[in-house]
Amino acid sequence: MQRDLCNPTALAGRHLFPFSYFIISLLIGSLVLAGCDGNGGSDNDPAPTGTASGKLTVPPDNTLEVEPNDTLLQAQPVSNTMNVSGSATESDPGFSLSIPNNPQPIIITVADLYRVETTGPIRVTMSIAAEDPTANDLDLFLMNADGTLPTDPDELPNRISAGLVSTEIVESTGAGTFFIGVNVFQGQSAYVLDITPIGGLSSTGLEPIPAGAEFVPGEVLVKLKKDASGTRRKSTDFAARHGLTPKQSLPQGVELMQVALPSPRLQKGEHSKYKTINSEANELKAVMIDTIRRLQREPDVLYAEPNFIRRPFVTPNDTHFPKQWHYELINLPQAWDVTKGSNNIVVAVLDTGVLFDHPDLGRFGIDPNGRLIDGFDFISDPESSGDPDGVVDSDATDVGDDPRGVSSSFHGTHVAGTIGAATNNGGGVAGVTWETRIMPLRVLGRKGGSDADIAQAILYAAGGEDENTPKRAHIINMSLGGQGFSQTMQDAITKARNKGVIVVAAAGNENTSALTSPAGLDGVISVSAVDLNARKAPYSNFGSKVDVAAPGGNTSADLNGDNFADGVLSTLGDDTGDFFFRFYQGTSMAAPHVAGVLALMLAVNDQLTPADIDQLLAGTHPGTTQRITRDLGATGRDNDYGHGLIDAALAVQAAGEVQGGGNVPPPTTPILSVSTTSLDFSNYINTLQINITNAGIGTLNITEITDNAPWLTVSPTSGTAPLTVIATVDRTGLADGNYDATITINTDAGQAMVSVQMTVGGATQGNVGTVFVLVLDEGFNTISETETSLALNYVFNIPNTPGGTYTIVAGTDRDDDGFICDLEDACGSFPEPVTITSGEDRAGIEILMAELASPQRAKAAPGGTPGKKFRRLQ
Repeated sequence: MQRDLCNPTALAGRHLFPFSYFIISLLIGSLVLAGCDGNGGSDNDPAPTGTASGKLTVPPDNTLEVEPNDTLLQAQPVSNTMNVSGSATESDPGFSLSIPNNPQPIIITVADLYRVETTGPIRVTMSIAAEDPTANDLDLFLMNADGTLPTDPDELPNRISAGLVSTEIVESTGAGTFFIGVNVFQGQSAYVLDITPIGGLSSTGLEPIPAGAEFVPGEVLVKLKKDASGTRRKSTDFAARHGLTPKQSLPQGVELMQVALPSPRLQKGEHSKYKTINSEANELKAVMIDTIRRLQREPDVLYAEPNFIRRPFVTPNDTHFPKQWHYELINLPQAWDVTKGSNNIVVAVLDTGVLFDHPDLGRFGIDPNGRLIDGFDFISDPESSGDPDGVVDSDATDVGDDPRGVSSSFHGTHVAGTIGAATNNGGGVAGVTWETRIMPLRVLGRKGGSDADIAQAILYAAGGEDENTPKRAHIINMSLGGQGFSQTMQDAITKARNKGVIVVAAAGNENTSALTSPAGLDGVISVSAVDLNARKAPYSNFGSKVDVAAPGGNTSADLNGDNFADGVLSTLGDDTGDFFFRFYQGTSMAAPHVAGVLALMLAVNDQLTPADIDQLLAGTHPGTTQRITRDLGATGRDNDYGHGLIDAALAVQAAGEVQGGGNVPPPTTPILSVSTTSLDFSNYINTLQINITNAGIGTLNITEITDNAPWLTVSPTSGTAPLTVIATVDRTGLADGNYDATITINTDAGQAMVSVQMTVGGATQGNVGTVFVLVLDEGFNTISETETSLALNYVFNIPNTPGGTYTIVAGTDRDDDGFICDLEDACGSFPEPVTITSGEDRAGIEILMAELASPQRAKAAPGGTPGKKFRRLQ
């Protein structure tokens, strides 16, 4: 039947979507329909149509279940970074599995088996497609190499997941060969398994709780939208609808809520699945992920996320004689010839608190050498706080983070000493600044620190939420972090930055490029660590978020032969009340070097803003040609050292050259800005783009764009900003391996360099089954569609589409409910509006299926927006 596309009432009610959200931002163009007159009528003849064609790229770590997989010998081999789509029903034959450590032997049938070999611990997450898990309930098991479950009562709960929600999770604690088993407690359902190394990146790259991330059990952070009148929606009503218990109202409209285990428990035969299996801790983790997935799809929710736990990034060692090689490395003595700091500058240290009585710190205004001003204790968990004089109070004294009271880290005292230990006082150690005041804010306790507490401390350091209140601190140092993106923390950092506070954070000590928070968040200066030779420390994290490097040390080496470990020496104490100095290593030690140098810069020019510092780090500040870093590694910015090693002498000179800092008049010339400094072509990606914009005024002319590899092509090679540059790789004739190149952008406002990595070899196309490709109008109504699959090499052609501008979305429909991009579906979208012309084919539409992640995997990535599912034409 031909629909009247010019009549808005003809579309109403035809393709209405449930209230949920979309995962990535789509650029939606306005709908332009051919054959409509100015009064909204239509011609009697069918409107002429065009077609849209292209290809889907499915990441190779996606595959489908292969039957039979009912015995150990038939188990389907999978990798430890893979997505597997399958289906199971109660009538499936399977493998008999005995549940140990029960009063009576329990034998269950495992319908589907997968075999995985790992080099480290893994997590397996199962997303269940059925909307009614009590009627169609699947459970998940992780078995040993012989097909048994461990008998260790501490290990067993991690290997069994038998909840009543749409998510199940199992984990291993080490490497080995394992069998993943899917059991059908009752009913039937499609499912997706996401296999991920713990501590590494997910195969999807987007998990609500990344494998290995720590969080407060049962707690979620939720921020609700405002209604039409601008009033925040009531959290009590929302919590009641979703089975949540409100716990605490936090700044910026964030609510801390408690998740409860589902009830009643299912009974099948004579056994209760929970009483038998006894894995409530693992069940709670699955319930949290499932709850967050569903909250993210609610129309009233801005975001929902776990209350992640952050920990200090440090590795302690023994006490040594003071040897502070790390200050010479960044030319700090030369900087002291210009400035030794200012008591008007305040650095907030968000950490374990401090030892106020340490002789090289002391209280400002009481001790003649005192550096510390009053702070605050934000730790809200009494067990984590261990504070005898209360939980949340104005006393930021570090009472120790070892529950035994034997080997506490006193991490915040070490960090504070690097920033501003009393200097030139005839003893102890020197700090980067001699006069800067330090505000200790206690956020880390025996259990680390939660995002809820850390976000409040950030806002406190910035002077509160009110934009009109003066900032309390000029710089925030956070030598802490952990996996998992936090919108709560991102909002607090953005608020602080908007008030002029410079935020510094340690990049992390896992020697990985995986995102950590807060270092990986927008507006944060992320600091990696170098050793005595100014080389990347072996533990230091790296990646596109790193901004600058600083000394972090390496206590396993003595490169200068002075008989002392090459750690960073600073103030410390112990649980007995003694004070001394000790070598630590870590990006926790690198970050305060940067915070201290920034304090010296502000002592020279207190008008410097966070934007000034960003430009000075990048070497693009219009007020000076002086750099504040020394280039290390590859020329220009790189993923190990960011813009280079911080140089205190250069930094204070640059600060003096920038007249007025933040009060400098708006730029009068063009300023070059590029959207990325690195491109990573995985072995299945052929095209990526760079956006060049003008951050100043006037016209920015891009005179030449070049590359230095025969397999790399850029187009266009010149133009005027804003300009989108397409980078394309050609792997023809290249041997398997990794390749590197550089794209150089020359303009009349300076030069930028983009590093390029490419991989050749391995599988280049995965399999997610049948994919439906939809053409959506501006109301997300489906105008036309087609389907494709691996048998068609995921090539598609969508016919019979009226002329207009649309959004193109692709996705699976694994539960066959008529909607794509549901909780369990693979999804993707073309990133720009597509204009279809009647009588013509709009070719070349390439959609990366990893571009959209299923809603259960969002939104752990910065910039992610909630998700939406779309109705097929049926």
